[in-house]
Amino acid sequence: MAHVGLFLLVLFIINPQSMAEDFHKARLKLTEREITFLRGQLDEHLSSATIKLILGSKDEIYAGGGRHLFRLNFPKNQGQTMVQRIPIDCGTEKTDCGITVMQPGRDGYPLFVCTAVKEVPKGTCCYQDLNGSTNCTSTYGGGEPALLTGEILYTTQSGVKDKDGIYRNRLSNSNDQMKPPSSRSDQQYVKIIERKLVKENSDKLYAFYTERNPDKDPDSDIFTPRVSQICMADRGGSKDTLQFQWTSQLSSRLLCGDSSRKLYYTQLLDVAVLPSEDGDDARVYGLFRNGWEMRAVCVYAMKDIDGVFTNSSPKPPKTLTKRPGECVQDSKSLPSDLLKYMKNDPEMEDWVRPIGNSATLLVSHRHYSHIQVDRVEGTEGQEGHNVLLLSTESGAVHKVLENSSDPFIIAEYHPFKPGTRILSMLLDSSQKKLYVSSNAEVVQIDLRNCSVYGDQCDDCILARDPYCSWDPKQKSCSTYSKGKNQYVLSQSHHDCKPRQQSAASKSWPEKFSTDAARYVSESSRHFLPCTVHSQHAEYRWMQDGEEKQSIMDSKQEQLVLLIDGMRSADEGLYQCEATEGDYRKTVVQYQLRMSSGVGGLKSSPLALALLLLLMTLLL
Repeated sequence: MAHVGLFLLVLFIINPQSMAEDFHKARLKLTEREITFLRGQLDEHLSSATIKLILGSKDEIYAGGGRHLFRLNFPKNQGQTMVQRIPIDCGTEKTDCGITVMQPGRDGYPLFVCTAVKEVPKGTCCYQDLNGSTNCTSTYGGGEPALLTGEILYTTQSGVKDKDGIYRNRLSNSNDQMKPPSSRSDQQYVKIIERKLVKENSDKLYAFYTERNPDKDPDSDIFTPRVSQICMADRGGSKDTLQFQWTSQLSSRLLCGDSSRKLYYTQLLDVAVLPSEDGDDARVYGLFRNGWEMRAVCVYAMKDIDGVFTNSSPKPPKTLTKRPGECVQDSKSLPSDLLKYMKNDPEMEDWVRPIGNSATLLVSHRHYSHIQVDRVEGTEGQEGHNVLLLSTESGAVHKVLENSSDPFIIAEYHPFKPGTRILSMLLDSSQKKLYVSSNAEVVQIDLRNCSVYGDQCDDCILARDPYCSWDPKQKSCSTYSKGKNQYVLSQSHHDCKPRQQSAASKSWPEKFSTDAARYVSESSRHFLPCTVHSQHAEYRWMQDGEEKQSIMDSKQEQLVLLIDGMRSADEGLYQCEATEGDYRKTVVQYQLRMSSGVGGLKSSPLALALLLLLMTLLL
């Protein structure tokens, strides 16, 4: 038995796993063993550090990066994803020419694509069809993030010395261009969005970015997260001041963190916008990072952002004939004192704060890199539910239920091999599909695949997945639809009707028999595995009602009970129990009996692997 103690100690040192970890981890881990991912293999690895994804028609995606552009048709069934390479005209044979802007097209052209040679400010923009035919309309300067609205193209420059900022090109008139009046050093743009208002000439563009702090004080934050506003009707100033430059650009700092503790998240990594149900307002979800590599999500209301630019005072304070940043019909006629003041890109006194001046929505040590947000309809009489989709730098995706008190990580998808870098994510909210890309493939994740939660009511409800509901007629966890109950808020398995159920019919099935007795040779070693399904449950092995010491094998996601040498005292009923809240179930059970014969180690892949490790340690 001394060997058992040493073996347990070493295994815990090599692969520690605490059963008392908190719930700030995914409840389920979903790999290709549990779920089928539809894949679109690109015919060569893209060298671009970023991949742009755009929705096409139903289950159709466009992917572009570097000199390559692809169309991917994902099958409705389990067929093969069709991948078509789309030729693009880069305008040059230089190898450093590539795609810089990719937006949804129009007028029969599914795409609008801009290409340019690296470090050359101008390039070519064309409407693009699937055969490579183009309708080129203008040259431009800038790149992603970008926005094509009507005949106007907005682009951004990031990390290009004094050229950082927002640019505008009118496609029908190459001479109608706008650029930033000035630039702070080293801005990295993350997202630009438009906000249409009823009042004429009042539509605005908002740009979210991170700016390197010029303050060299070691106690100062290295980065500052900001949002800028621009009036989309802005035509620039007079010939003397701000001609062909923004006259309405104002900026404000985004607050994400705890002001009382002076703990801030200052580097903005990604932004997702959730449109409002009534069209009146929208929510902005910002993914941030701090100097300790922690991640946080903060949520802002568009009306609050607009309120800062409308009501706060710009700095430095100055008496002007007209309020800065107001949208007007003809910006060229603005008074000269205002134009001179706007030349320095004034900043607002007030910061943009999260909704209700609340703290961060989510704080995590996980290295999240991208965010998407979806809205799921709620059960009748209840509000809908917001779901965050966050990619990790290790190649996984977290599905997170937004909860004002404590976000709940429903599942962790593993669409790629561990360590694969996710370059982009795209949500098709209408079809509830998430697309994630590496430099070699694009993978579709069906957010409404509810079969992964098993075929028992308890497990379906404990999942708290708003895309799913329990169907008592079909006795299955199925896609939510009107007339069904989600149980997202109650999360109580007591909502399930009482039923008689044997241990062998539980919803987390094992490949091992639970009925027939297992005969183990006297003095031989034997292993009993129990698959860990829910990361929020506590697992333990019991022998005839008495808890036994066991080993958590995190790599195989199993709780293993080791019998060092089979004796008569080891005979009996062994049950692996899982406890989640007040819900308890027997996952698997074995009846062990001792048989006479030559002793030896039970022959199984797990047993052999553990034996080799044990022999290595004892040599």
